[in-house]
Amino acid sequence: MTLTHSPEETMSFALIFAQSLPPQTVILLHGDLGAGKTCFVRGLLAGLEGDANEVHSPTFTLMHEYQTPAHSLVHIDAYRLSGSDELHTIGWDELLSRDDTIIVIEWPKRIEEALPENVIHIMIDHVDETTRKILVQACS
Repeated sequence: MTLTHSPEETMSFALIFAQSLPPQTVILLHGDLGAGKTCFVRGLLAGLEGDANEVHSPTFTLMHEYQTPAHSLVHIDAYRLSGSDELHTIGWDELLSRDDTIIVIEWPKRIEEALPENVIHIMIDHVDETTRKILVQACS
């Protein structure tokens, strides 16, 4: 468990975390609205040597893909999906099979039937206005 005290600290935590991620990692982000999930993705992208300023919440587009020197980071927001069946419209099976891609999913409970077994859960909880509690749990 880690406590961060600002969006910058949350991004810094994610930046360091990203540097140890192998390709084909699926990360599930859990947290209420405003918890810092998109901020965390900005840090991941920076840690993969991408431009963190490119990251925007994909709530209305469902998915954004960012290229980095070594990987592709795919950011999916499942909030508006009614279930796993809708994942096929964004090429879910192809995304899972790509050997250079890291996938990050916000609101994963909406599509849990389609998720692989090997995932990393990141829980981000509000402690107060600026403090976040981040818990990382790998499942295989």
